[in-house]
Formats: sequence, structure tokens, C-alpha cells
Amino acid sequence: MGGKGREGAQMAEEITVKKYFEETVPQIFGDLLRDAPVKGMEGTEFTIQFNVTGEGGGLYGIVAKDAKEIKVVPGRLPKSLIEVEVSEKDWKDTVTGRVEGVMDMFMKPEMASRKYFDVLKETKGTLVLILTKNDGGVFQSKIKFNGADAPQTAIKMKVSDYAAMNQGKINGPAAFMAGKMKIE
Repeated sequence: MGGKGREGAQMAEEITVKKYFEETVPQIFGDLLRDAPVKGMEGTEFTIQFNVTGEGGGLYGIVAKDAKEIKVVPGRLPKSLIEVEVSEKDWKDTVTGRVEGVMDMFMKPEMASRKYFDVLKETKGTLVLILTKNDGGVFQSKIKFNGADAPQTAIKMKVSDYAAMNQGKINGPAAFMAGKMKIE
């Protein structure tokens, strides 16, 4: 859930995990779906579980039916296509704009398509993102697909390069060949 909203407004520093998921997420996705309705998603249910760890964290599931109806569910979903685990500090850095572009992949309108949904339904494994921030700190998250722990792959790169890749400014193979992305 990107550090910047649809109109580019950053979240306030005092935003909480609870407020973000229960108020902001439904508004952002409601606006996205209203402005760019997704065709061809009839009969689908996209589910994503967020596990924000740490003192201010929490568990929140997002359920999108037919790419028309969004529901945020506090707690654990019984089953999810994607499960994202991130620390409360790293989550806050992304939604307040201190670290941009990390979770933007979840806000791309083109991700809401039957093609990507069908690929996600078949994807299994865990992706660990280890991204170096501009201040030298590390942003880390774990993204699990369809409940599968294995195979596990780690991607290491700079936050700025990862954001550029998410924005389509560089592609993954080019980043890898240039040494900007390491895969373990």
C-alpha cells in the first residue's frame, strides 16, 4: 500500500495501522475501482493478508470480490492469495512517504486484471525483500503466495532501484544484469 495515495498525498505521521486499514484502504481502493473499473474479473475473489508486526501492528485482510467490492477484515483471513509480513516501522515508513515505492506494486491498476489474478492463483512460494534505504537502514518484508513457504527467494537491492522497477523505469532483468538486484 504505497507511501503515497492516489492523489500523491502522504499519510500523516500519526497514522495507525488500524486507521489505515479500516478507513484509508477502503477509500483508496473505492476510488481506484470507481475511477478505473476492472473488466473480466467476474467470479473472482482476490485476498491479501497483511501482518504488520510489532507494538503498533496488527493483522488485516483485504477481500476484493469481482474487482468491484472491497472489504477489510480485521484479523486473519482463513486463506489468502498473498500474505505480506512487514514490521510496523517499515510499514509506517512506506505509508508516510519516508520510503517511497516499496508497496506500490499493490496500487497499480494493471495489477487488477484477470491475467495477473490467474498468475497469482498458481504462484507458490515466499519472496523476501531486503531493500537498503537511503539512510543505510534495511526495509524487509516477506510476501507469501498461496500459503506456501517454499520455494523461498530473497531479492536484495536499493529501495530506489526497487521503486524504479515498480514504476517501470527499469526492468527486472536489466537491474539484475547491472548488479542492482541480487537474488538468493
